[in-house]
Amino acid sequence: MTITLTPGLTDLVRASLGDPLAEIAEQHVELLHHGSGSLSTASLHRVRGTTTGGVSWSFFVKSIHAIKHSAWFAKMPEGLRAEVLANFPWRADADVYLARPSLPAGLRLPRMYRLDDLGDDRFVMWLEDVQVTPAAWDLDRYRAAARLLGDLAAARPVAGRSSASRDPLNRGLRYYCEGPVANLFLPILREPATWRHPLVARHADPLLRADLLALADRIDPLLEALDRLPHTLVHGDAGPMNLLIPADGSAEFVAVDWSWPHPAAVGFDLGQLLVGRAHTGELDPSDLPAVHEAIEAAYADATAGIADPGEVSLGYVAALVLRSAWTAIPFELLDQEPTPELHDLFRKRAALARFIVDLGRSLRLCDGR
Repeated sequence: MTITLTPGLTDLVRASLGDPLAEIAEQHVELLHHGSGSLSTASLHRVRGTTTGGVSWSFFVKSIHAIKHSAWFAKMPEGLRAEVLANFPWRADADVYLARPSLPAGLRLPRMYRLDDLGDDRFVMWLEDVQVTPAAWDLDRYRAAARLLGDLAAARPVAGRSSASRDPLNRGLRYYCEGPVANLFLPILREPATWRHPLVARHADPLLRADLLALADRIDPLLEALDRLPHTLVHGDAGPMNLLIPADGSAEFVAVDWSWPHPAAVGFDLGQLLVGRAHTGELDPSDLPAVHEAIEAAYADATAGIADPGEVSLGYVAALVLRSAWTAIPFELLDQEPTPELHDLFRKRAALARFIVDLGRSLRLCDGR
């Protein structure tokens, strides 16, 4: 999506600088990479420049759209498209900025200066360009993030639990499993040719396919178990890449890319915290057990008033399996040149899949499955 610089840019610069007399001397537009797998993000830009007084200014500009505008939409089975179009929460991120919810101390949103409605379910958000500090994601950083995600959950509980398998509290995850998982991801896992591909065959252990498909048979029991847990409102994509560490010390984290407007079981946000850096290959698989233990314990401490540790563990692991087991191996990259770097990524992602599968196999549900 092309960013058009309108006369209103001067007003945005004045608002961001707190200077009602600022005038723009120069401006630049930089297109940013946002990954090919995004369904609702059309483009990301950085719009920056200086004023006539020599002061620098910058905005992070995020363009979002309904899934019908995504390149992935045409690849979906035709029978699924109407349901996906009706249910995919493409504007969830914008709605959070508009609502400006109260967040726990240590967590904040970037400021949104303007929301442009382009029509036909397309928005452009002009956001604060958060200046981040280079900081290691060590265990203490993971614990801090998990604690704040727990504080977020504890501050936004959704009343009631349910024993009904179709309770609307959990409709977001159920829709995901009945739609993309059942119709896109599991067919790829079931295809023998997938596992014969050199990028997969070299790095996946011989039992991984069988264990993933056996875990797929537990989707309904896992959903039913989640329905019985305490539910909260959540971030939805709380990976390290979306928990920015601001250089100005204004918060421990600035939370961006909110993506899940539905209530979810306690522990839900921990899954993306675990897999975020594992997906990119930044987190070595050998570090997964330590990160897993650290974030679960920190989150459980923060949510002690709404859930016990066993409920947190079940909610965390069951949601992790349902959301991330089927996409742990990056099957969407199988048509790329098998470089050494890609082989290393598949090695790490196959190990991530094994770790998630083993956690899922260890779950004991009330029906014994």
